[in-house]
Amino acid sequence: MVDSVLTRPAGKEDKAMIAVNPTLPTDVVVLLAADPDPGIRGLIAHRADLGPAERRALTTDPHPDVRLAVSLHPALSEEERARIDYQVPMDHPFVFHPAPEVPRDPRTVRRKALSNHPLLRRQAAGDHLLPPDLVARLAADDDLGVRVLLAQNHPAAPAPLLLRSFLEYTGPGRSHLTTRPGFPTGGLAVFADHQDPEVRALAVRDPETAPAVVERLTQDREHAVRTAATRHPNLPQSRLEALLDDEELAHAAAANPALNPDTIRRLVKTDSRRAGPSA
Repeated sequence: MVDSVLTRPAGKEDKAMIAVNPTLPTDVVVLLAADPDPGIRGLIAHRADLGPAERRALTTDPHPDVRLAVSLHPALSEEERARIDYQVPMDHPFVFHPAPEVPRDPRTVRRKALSNHPLLRRQAAGDHLLPPDLVARLAADDDLGVRVLLAQNHPAAPAPLLLRSFLEYTGPGRSHLTTRPGFPTGGLAVFADHQDPEVRALAVRDPETAPAVVERLTQDREHAVRTAATRHPNLPQSRLEALLDDEELAHAAAANPALNPDTIRRLVKTDSRRAGPSA
C-alpha cells in the first residue's frame, strides 16, 4: 500500500497524509525526506523522529519553505538554527488563539521564548500563561509578530505594547487589540488627524478629547469614525441634537450618554405618539 502510494503519479494528497502519520517506519521517513515535492519535504521536516542525516540535508534544501520548516526542529541547537538560510514570513496573521485545554510545558515555552529564532519566539508569545519576566522580554522583541501575538493573547499585556501593536499591525484581528483589558484610553486624542481611519477612531476612545475635535470627527469621511464620534459624551449638545435628525447617525446620537434628559423625553413622547394606542 505505502509503496504504491509513493510511486503513483497522482499521489500527492496520499503522500501528504502519510507524511504526518505518527507511526511511519524509519525507512519511509527517509524516503519522504528526499521526495521531489517540497511540500512533502516540508511536512517531513516537522517530524520529531526525523533522523540527523535527513535534518542536515533539509537545512540546505533548495526550497526556502523547507529550510524554514526544518529550522524549527526541536532537535536543533541554536547554533545549528543560525547556520540555516531561512526567511521569516511577515504576511501571516497575528491573531488571538484560545488557550489550549492542556497547558503547554513551561520549560518548552521558556526555551522558545529565549530562542534566537523569531518563529519560536512567536510560538511562545501566544502562550496565555507566559510568566512576567518573559512578558517583559517579548514585549520589547524586535519582531513585529512576537509583539503582536503577545498583545493579542496575554491577559497582562502592557498598555504601551497594546497601543504600539495596534499602530504597527494592520492585518486580520487588528481590532481585537482594542478589546484587550489593558488597552489605553488616555492620550489618544493625538490621533484625531491620523491618515489611518482606524487610528483616527482611537481619538474617540479618549474621554478627554476636546468637544471641537469630537464634533469635527462626526463629519469624518469614514462611517465608523463618524459613528463613534457621535456617541462621544464630549460632543456639544447643539451638534448632538442636530444629528438626531441625521438619517445615518440618528441611532448613534440617541445612544450618546450625554444626551439632554429633556431631549430624551421629547424623543420618547414623539415615538409613542407615532406608535399610537396599542390594539
